[in-house]
Amino acid sequence: ENAINNDVSYLGITDHEFSIEKKLPEYVDALLVAKEKYKGKINLLAGIEIGTRPAPDDLCISLVNKLDYCLFESLDSDRAMNLYDFLEWRKKFRCKVGLAHTDIFALGKRYNINMLEVMKKEDIFWEINFSGNYNYYFDFISNQDKRDAVKKSGISISVGSDLHWIGDFDKTRLIQTNELARSLGNPLAFGIRD
Repeated sequence: ENAINNDVSYLGITDHEFSIEKKLPEYVDALLVAKEKYKGKINLLAGIEIGTRPAPDDLCISLVNKLDYCLFESLDSDRAMNLYDFLEWRKKFRCKVGLAHTDIFALGKRYNINMLEVMKKEDIFWEINFSGNYNYYFDFISNQDKRDAVKKSGISISVGSDLHWIGDFDKTRLIQTNELARSLGNPLAFGIRD
């Protein structure tokens, strides 16, 4: 309702799988009900954020595939699963797949590969998270070479905020980050262009 009141057109709700645990069926149902309830007022996207430090071994992928998307977080962490194992595992997900809280440039350097090429080939979008908790965001917005590389790659992107309560909402930063995303000219992860 706060998003509707602030003229947000699209909102993705993405809770952590480790917070949901055994309540994944209820979580998926609640999001699908909310999508219907707010239809015509806001475009609600149902998602989940999946940890990679390590990957959960009890995740019900068939339930996740009822959602619009899933974000895999912190794949650049030293404790994260192996990138090549991740790329095989991600093939089980039919919904859109993205990387959150991940410095894709540092990840590529660690594996000596071009992550932008990998993401393009594997149809993995990148969430640019503006919450202020992630150094990769500030590095990205201040590094023209990295912005140019992302733009040239054609990978899909999304904008994330990590809002955990209404007091975290920063409309100005949301607008600025969306303007940055549009300036890159990359396809937005969900085809959103308004």
